[in-house]
Amino acid sequence: MEQTELFSREKLLKLILPLVVEQLLSVTVGMADMIMVSGAGEAAVSGISLVNTISNLLIMMFAALASGGAVVAAQYLGSKDRKSACKAANQLVLICFLTSAVIMIFSLFANRWLLNLIYGNVEKDVMDNAVTYFYITAISFPFLAIYNACAGLFRSMNNSKISMLVSTAMNIINIVGNAFLIYGFSLGVAGVGYATLISRAVACVIMLILIRKTKYEIHITSYRKLGWFPQIIRNILHIGVPNALENSMFQIGKLFTQSLISSFGTASIAANACASTVETLADIPAMAIGLGLITVVGQCGYFCISTCNFRLV
Repeated sequence: MEQTELFSREKLLKLILPLVVEQLLSVTVGMADMIMVSGAGEAAVSGISLVNTISNLLIMMFAALASGGAVVAAQYLGSKDRKSACKAANQLVLICFLTSAVIMIFSLFANRWLLNLIYGNVEKDVMDNAVTYFYITAISFPFLAIYNACAGLFRSMNNSKISMLVSTAMNIINIVGNAFLIYGFSLGVAGVGYATLISRAVACVIMLILIRKTKYEIHITSYRKLGWFPQIIRNILHIGVPNALENSMFQIGKLFTQSLISSFGTASIAANACASTVETLADIPAMAIGLGLITVVGQCGYFCISTCNFRLV
C-alpha cells in the first residue's frame, strides 16, 4: 500500500520554528513591560503582576477555544472540504468574540471586587495600580481572543509564519508604546495598559484583514454575517472546553500561589513577577510544539480515518 506523507521533517520545522519565535516574543515583551514600568516603583510592578496572573488564565481560555476551532478547521481541510472549513472559521471568530465580550464586561464592572476576592487586602497603592491596569487591558480581551482565533486558523493551514510576523509587529508596537507613554507622558501603569490595548487592537485588525482574503484555503466569508451552525459550534466546544479546563488548572494553581505571595508584601509580589517571567522561557519549546501538533493531528487524524478501515473491538 502506498504511503502518503502529509508532514515531512522540513514541513514540521517550517511550522514549528516560527511558533518558537512567536512564543519567545510574547515572553520577552512581558519582560520588557516589567523592566520599563519598574521605574514607577515596586507598587506598579506588583499591580501589573497581580492582573497578569488573572489575564494569563483568560488568555489560556481564549487559546484553548482557538485550538478547538483550529482542530475542526484542520479536519475539514484534511478532508478537502474547504467550504466547511470556512464555516468553522466563521464560527470560531464568533464564539471567541462572544465569550471574550462577556468576560470583558464582567472585568470592567467587577475588577476591584475580583482582585479583592483573590488577593485580599494588599497595599492600597498596589491595588490602585492593579485596578487601573485591569480596567484598561480588559477592553483588549475581544481583540486578543479574535487574534488567537485567526492565528489558530493560519496554523491549521500550516502557515505559522503569519502569526509570527503579526506577533512581531504587535510586540514592537507594545514596546514603543510603553516607552512613549511611560517615559514621554509619565503615565506609569496606565501607559503600559494603553500600549497593550493598542498593540492587541492593531494585531486583531491585521489578522482579520488577512483571514478575509479568499486566496487562503481557510478564510472568513463575511465580517458581518458569520452565520450560526450549531453542529460546528458543538464540535469546536467539544474540543475547546476540555482543553480550556485542562490548561486552566495549572494557571489556577499559579493564581493561588500568587494569592499567597501577595500576603508577604509589595517587594515579594514584584520579585515573584520578575522570576515567573524569566521562568516562562523554559516552557517555550513545549508550547510551540504543542501548538504545531494541533495542525498535524487535525489533518493527519482525518486523513487516516478517511483512508483506512478501522474496526473498534
